[in-house]
Amino acid sequence: MKMRLPRAPLTMAAFCIAVGAGASAAHVDGSTSCLIRDFQRGVLQHVNAARAQARDCGDTRMAAAPPLAWNDALFDAAAEHSRDMASHDYFDHTGRDGNRVMQRATARGYTWRAIGENIAGGDGSVDRVMDGWLRSPGHCRNIMNPEYADIAVACVERDGTRWGTYWTMVLGRRRK
Repeated sequence: MKMRLPRAPLTMAAFCIAVGAGASAAHVDGSTSCLIRDFQRGVLQHVNAARAQARDCGDTRMAAAPPLAWNDALFDAAAEHSRDMASHDYFDHTGRDGNRVMQRATARGYTWRAIGENIAGGDGSVDRVMDGWLRSPGHCRNIMNPEYADIAVACVERDGTRWGTYWTMVLGRRRK
């Protein structure tokens, strides 16, 4: 049984941009799902259930939005960022190489017209990370944004780091 000191989950300001660039075949496994059972299905269920009903994201009323589909290229971008944050024990939307979500998604062949990212640290379940993101106005607006059609989420766990778990959600819509 793994013992861990309690950590307060960290949710960082959501990052969102519209306008951008193109596939990959990453697969969710234990190293990119924090060993959470049925990770991909659980993420999609939580996100799409949240989007199915109107909600307040801070002072902004958001209408219900269409469901999102899992995208492997976005998963590659999310997994890359979560791995890097966990390996080097930092927490930021900007990678150590200076890249942000736009560059990571483009490098994975996702030709985007809208792209956004949520990150979190310290959460041990999909329920907890989603609860934190939906309580944060910026993250909630990203999740509820009807401009997005695709999603992927990665969670990388690393003992001995400040947060223990490093979550990255990437949302996007391809250019037509």
